[in-house]
Formats: sequence, C-alpha cells, structure tokens
Amino acid sequence: MLNQVYRDNDVSLDILKDKVIAVLGYGIQGRPQALCLRDSGLRVIIGAGDRRSFPDWDAAKADGFEVVGFGEATKRADLVHVLLADPAQPSIYRDEVHRNLVARSTLSFAHGFNVLYGAIQPPANVNVVLFVPNAPGHLVREKFLEGSGVYGAVAVDQDVTGDALQIALALAKGVGSTRAGVVEVEFDSETEGDNFEEQVLYGGTIALMRAVFDVMVEHGYPSYFAYAKSIRSLRSVIDVMDEIGIEEYISTRSSRTCEFAVRLTGPRVIDRQEIERVFDETRRGDFAAEWMTEWQLGMFHLHRMRRTWKNSMMEKVGREWRELFGGE
Repeated sequence: MLNQVYRDNDVSLDILKDKVIAVLGYGIQGRPQALCLRDSGLRVIIGAGDRRSFPDWDAAKADGFEVVGFGEATKRADLVHVLLADPAQPSIYRDEVHRNLVARSTLSFAHGFNVLYGAIQPPANVNVVLFVPNAPGHLVREKFLEGSGVYGAVAVDQDVTGDALQIALALAKGVGSTRAGVVEVEFDSETEGDNFEEQVLYGGTIALMRAVFDVMVEHGYPSYFAYAKSIRSLRSVIDVMDEIGIEEYISTRSSRTCEFAVRLTGPRVIDRQEIERVFDETRRGDFAAEWMTEWQLGMFHLHRMRRTWKNSMMEKVGREWRELFGGE
C-alpha cells in the first residue's frame, strides 16, 4: 500500500533465509549495505569489476566476502542488488547481468533512474524492486551498528512471484531501515523525487551558502566570520528542526528577531517559478538526459566545476577553519 509505513515488527527476514544476495558494487552504498545484510544473518556475495582496474574486489575480499565477477554473481543469486553508480549500470547490466538473471529471481536497485528512463529493461520473468535508505552509506552503517537505522523507501515495478514487496521489505530490514520506518512508493516518484531533491534542495542550499559567504566577504566581513554564518549556523539548527519541526523551531527555539527575519525576508530569496521549472524539466527527463550525456562524454563539465570550487576562497577558508576550530 503506497505511503504505508513498515517497521521491524511488520517485516520478516525469513523470505531471504537460505537465499543468495549478490550485491553488485562495493562503493558508497555497496559496502555498508553488504556488511549490514551479513550482520543480519543473510548470505551475501559481492559482484565486482575487473580486479586489475577497480578496488572493489580487494576491498570486499579484505572484509571477508566471497567476490566474483558481475555475471557469475548474478547467475548464483536469488536477489541481485545493484549498487553501482547510475551511469555505470546500463553497460554492466547489458554485458554481464541481463543474460545471467535466473527466472523468478529478484532484481533490486537503490535508485530507479535506469529503469524509469529505459536504460535498463529487465526481462518479464524476474521481480524488479527498489530499496533506498535515505542517507549516505557511511551513515547507514553507523546507525545500524548503533542499533537504529535510517528511514527508507521501497517500490515494486514487476512482481512475478507474488511476494516482491515482502522481498524488498526484507532487504530494507536487513540493512536496518525498518527500525526507523520504511514507506512504499512508486518507481517514478522515487526517481524523480530524488533527482529533484538533489538539484533544488542540495544544489540550492549549497549555492545559497556560497552566495552568503561571497556577499559578506565582498562587503568587508572577516572570512572566518562569514564562513561561520554561511555554513556553521545552518548546521546548528537543521537537526533541531528535524526533531521538533520547522514551525516549532521558529516559534519557540529561535529569537524573535530570527523569527521575523525568516518570515519576512526568507521567501524573497527563493525563486518559486524556477523551482517549478526544474521540477518540470526533471519529470520530462531533461536532467537525466543531460547527466547521461555528461557521463558518456567523460564528465568534462563536472571535472572542471570540481577544480574551480576546490580552489575557491570559501574552500580555502573552510580548510583553515577546520584546522583552527577542530571541526566543532
């Protein structure tokens, strides 16, 4: 049921007992999720690329996993959990995964990008599901080890066996997400929502922090002070707003001057029409097309932007700040 919240008591791992889970990729999400699944008592093998070119193989071996090639892992698996970078998935799927999928097995993703936009077209005889924990991999692992978890989402695109949702939920439980709560969504909304969030919320927030820093420095404010105002101040309130709600924070935890500033001036720095435009572009697939083109061309723009920002004044000040104040 869409939007239903599932917790630990609602989900059983039994459906995955004695099954082989092949985690493809051992990077940002692959390693943390594989470790959590193993710690939950499930059988996990790792599918990795050429050992001579990629570090995944040796890293997974060092952690005690059995490691085989992508094709062999797929052939042996009841559940294939694809945790490779989105742009890397189509060619690996085409060359190694598709022909080795076992009928009535389950193909799982942590982002519906390639399925939604047709870069990956699974056969009709396998389940196709989604499980995405709403946090970076290192935090997924940290929360799991603490005995808690991070909120997650599951989706089903194909249900061949009649229990695809239960399989996705068991996967989420194995990673610890049902400890916090897991909601069922659709492939479309997860993919578009994630792409929209990353462009507007992450991209917009970072651009706003950089703009605040630049304007303050350009008008003569000390750079350390400007850095504290543009980044550190935000850090100090986000967790509180998450715990008690935005309105409760503004009304009861912030100063009245802050409250008035938030209510009066905050909306002026947000371009709602541009946000709507980005949303429409995302739903049309414009962002997906631009990103896949960028990857295929060697990420020229991305590498150049990385170099530019790495050498920016704000990054230099940030490095000095962390040395001076210990990151606190």
